[in-house]
Amino acid sequence: MKKSDIKSEILAPAGNVESLKAAVIGGADAVYLGLKDFSARAKAENFSLDELSDAVEYAHLYGVKVYVAVNTLIKDSELKSVISLIQRASEKGADAFIIQDIGLLYEIRNQVKGIPLHASTQMGIHNVYGAKLAKKLGFDRIVLSREATLNDIRRIHNEVNIETEVFVQGALCVAFSGNCLLSSLISGYSGNRGKCMQLCRKKYTLSVNGKTDTGYYLSPKDLCLVSELRELSDAGVCSFKIEGRMRRAEYVAESVAVYRKALDAIINENKCDIKENVERLKGVFNRGDYCEGYLNDPTANIIYPSVQGHKGVFIGTVSSVANKAAVISTNKKISVGDGLKFIGRNGESGGAYVKNTNKITFVGSVIKGDKVYLTTDSKNIESIRMRERRIPISYKIVIKSRLKPRIYIRWDNGDACYTADFDAELAKNAPISRDDIIKIFSKSISPYFAPNVESVEIDENIFLTLSQLKQLRRNAEQAAFSGMLSGYTRKTADCDLKHDSIADLIKQPFDFKRFLMFDSPEFSEVFGSNEFIDAFIYRPKNYSDFETLKTVFTRSRKPIFLDTPIMSRDKDNAVLEQIAAFEWVENIVAENLYAIELFKNKNILLGAGLNILNHVEKAKKIISFEAETISDSDYVTVFSKPVLMTFAHCPYKSLQGKCNGNCSAFNGTLTDEKNNTFKISHYKVNYCYARLENTRPFCIMEEAVKSNHKNCVFDFCGYSAEFAREFIDALDKGQLPIIEHTHFNYNKVLR
Repeated sequence: MKKSDIKSEILAPAGNVESLKAAVIGGADAVYLGLKDFSARAKAENFSLDELSDAVEYAHLYGVKVYVAVNTLIKDSELKSVISLIQRASEKGADAFIIQDIGLLYEIRNQVKGIPLHASTQMGIHNVYGAKLAKKLGFDRIVLSREATLNDIRRIHNEVNIETEVFVQGALCVAFSGNCLLSSLISGYSGNRGKCMQLCRKKYTLSVNGKTDTGYYLSPKDLCLVSELRELSDAGVCSFKIEGRMRRAEYVAESVAVYRKALDAIINENKCDIKENVERLKGVFNRGDYCEGYLNDPTANIIYPSVQGHKGVFIGTVSSVANKAAVISTNKKISVGDGLKFIGRNGESGGAYVKNTNKITFVGSVIKGDKVYLTTDSKNIESIRMRERRIPISYKIVIKSRLKPRIYIRWDNGDACYTADFDAELAKNAPISRDDIIKIFSKSISPYFAPNVESVEIDENIFLTLSQLKQLRRNAEQAAFSGMLSGYTRKTADCDLKHDSIADLIKQPFDFKRFLMFDSPEFSEVFGSNEFIDAFIYRPKNYSDFETLKTVFTRSRKPIFLDTPIMSRDKDNAVLEQIAAFEWVENIVAENLYAIELFKNKNILLGAGLNILNHVEKAKKIISFEAETISDSDYVTVFSKPVLMTFAHCPYKSLQGKCNGNCSAFNGTLTDEKNNTFKISHYKVNYCYARLENTRPFCIMEEAVKSNHKNCVFDFCGYSAEFAREFIDALDKGQLPIIEHTHFNYNKVLR
């Protein structure tokens, strides 16, 4: 790889001003941050517009870009406010905006011209087809979902002219990006609105095919791809993204420094100690000894059920315990202020804040033989806080008799000149010396600059006061400051778009009122002549079973739509490409953006998986489960067991360490600490996937009847055809079936 071929940036999180400065000092090329509203990390401190202005000025001084995340789902009532916010943030100098909402994309492109837009990872773009559609919709960059594989990243680079950004460090979501409804269902606080309650980090009892255990079975390890930077660079990735807007500034500083060092080593073709880098990263935050996500293994087990939070760096074992104090066998020097975590056979056994290195008292049930991990290295944290980054500037100073002193300033990619507003006078007594000038100008009053006096050209016998010299230095530094900012140029987006919305891209020559959705082939036979139902939606349990798929589609006596899987990665794409070529598959439901492009020659209904809350997008759609209101053109799911999460990993593998390979026989449940039980079901494309489903169905039948809403979806996936027949027969007779259910967020305020 040639140095000139590598143009990747280190992109750092900035949850507050302190973290932003830590990122810049650490060597980040860009930072991403949220404003006080409409950010997917609403619990972070975030930035006001005034703070954004200062942040942009500070970052741009160092040539660091600032991306503003406005990456939540937007309600109709909020669109005007969001557009106004984006306009003002753009005026403050933001370099790009990260967005999730499809309707917001349309509004921005029509109202705010020239702004680069990045498709948030919450949009779930993970393959070449999603990337192609993102390009058509006007995105300049895609933040790939964490489920994307290296093969898919390479294919995107080879086939689509669009920037790609990849998460390389930090927390992983267990659910497929942008499609977690668990927090929303249980608390009303939606992850898609930036208010996730982090329920995945709690303990659960997992039961699969008779095997049961309790642990953090929804909590993935942290991601660490520092060893994969070369492969990612070769795959065309332009931005290496560090997760962590909720983490402390020291984490940001150290993570940026490590990735800066690793990337520079690749660029300069130097060796890099990967083990040392990983240990440094573990020191600031490490959940589960890290993993590589799904980058090289689409079926990787990412779950770490033993410890929920920061694990730290392994430093030794407990050699003895007495009176709630431990003696530790270690080669690491432990200091006052350090934090320790003890882990035994059954998980975390205790913790300690070191107040006395001779007597390490702990909280918990620590026993001899427990492993000891350093979670806070107080000396290292102190050294991280002491780091600084100054911009080298060079001075050429010219002072001539009876002429105004002139200072020429030069920096890496620019220059400026400052001319004083007074004339230099001849000295009557003690003239100023060259050494006096060098002494003053070699020190900066600014925290930004590292000055160097390149030359001093001065007449003999010149007099300047000390205060005049210092004022010259201040003014010269201000000239450099202004010159650096004025020399910074923002990229302008290419807004010459052929299409304004998804509605312009798809075919929808249908006007069915009632859809019945099923996952067992016999449904089409049972309801084939039922006049209450207009059309079917079929969600296969095995998409690669083409024989069954053909039977269902060709024998159906009603129009039938294929519900496309929410993920299609690597070898999955070959399966769906074959389905797209089948003439007898005429209609599909798009649950992810990729399906709109892959099945562009079919009739397409937008699915609930696209999480559309507002009504800017005019295409016919199944409105999101999180929607508060519906319009006449929306299809609304009136009965369903909602999919709360979709997993790329295998829960059975998490429990047993390996998969039994028989997903058709899979039967699993997950139970929380309050004894709420959720069902786990499997389906297959090429790879196997799992869904977490609510056991109590979502039902708004009564509300739909009262509002006289015509466009309904009855989702009987997971139910028997007999149950569905009795349910529909009752409705056909004007009766509302009595069944225990939940309204989810319908007719509530979504937070």
